[in-house]
Amino acid sequence: MKYRLMLLAAALFWGGAFVAQRVSTDTMGPFAFNGLRFWLGAVVITPIALWMSRYSHTRTYPRLPHIPLPVACIILGSVLFTGAAFQQVGIIYTTASKAGFITALYIVFVPFLGLFLHNPLRLSHVTGCSVALIGLYLFAFHSDGQPINFGDILELIGAVFWTAHILLIGRLAPYFSGIALSIGQFLVCGALNFIAMILVSEPLSWAVITASAVPLLYCGILSSGAGFTLQVLAQKKVPPTEASLLCSFEMIFSALAAFLFIGEIMTQREFIGCILMSIGIFAAQIPSRIVFSLYPVHKQE
Repeated sequence: MKYRLMLLAAALFWGGAFVAQRVSTDTMGPFAFNGLRFWLGAVVITPIALWMSRYSHTRTYPRLPHIPLPVACIILGSVLFTGAAFQQVGIIYTTASKAGFITALYIVFVPFLGLFLHNPLRLSHVTGCSVALIGLYLFAFHSDGQPINFGDILELIGAVFWTAHILLIGRLAPYFSGIALSIGQFLVCGALNFIAMILVSEPLSWAVITASAVPLLYCGILSSGAGFTLQVLAQKKVPPTEASLLCSFEMIFSALAAFLFIGEIMTQREFIGCILMSIGIFAAQIPSRIVFSLYPVHKQE
């Protein structure tokens, strides 16, 4: 039970991060914020990594041909940078609760992109995705005929990159230390954000950092540092399907945090859309029969 509670705690930290990110847009540019956030996350995780290496047995990993650890970190960090950039820029134009729910669609997208990684598509994936997309339509499109919000589009694009990030982690994690991958990708992601910050001439000063201190510390320490650590420790004991379901509660926590801390209120249409998106996302985690695969599968699957 404690490992499931650890995953719920991680989801809680991630859900609250959407509010912190939304608040930070008033005082700091998106690339400066993400750069500081992920480097702070790396700083937080490093002592934990040193402590774990001191009190745990040395583990050997099978070698992945042609991809050393630095290259793996560059790949993950680049995808993380792109997903986080779309999310942070998008949240300027949309609400924290919408950003949380739309981002959570990565759980629905994973099975479809996973087809190219020899993962079969199941009936629950198709059903869950269909229901979630109906919910997204009600949630993001206005009933008065106005087009979809620009921020919602950016969040949706970001969800695709979060999907790629999850699949890449699943592909690379067996060959490297999870903590080492995390620190490496955070360092790469932060560096790319600082490069982007310079290219777009975002201001960064001590006054700007001070004004954004609370959301920055929350996202760096709790969302990136503590959230990742809890996820790594808990997923050693919790099956992947159940773990992803528990982690998806971040969308619910984001809506609650947005209501409690910054007073965001959903319309009736948006609330119905949230319910359908939640049903679709949860339904996609239910085991069911295979309906399609790009590669041959064994009968026991």
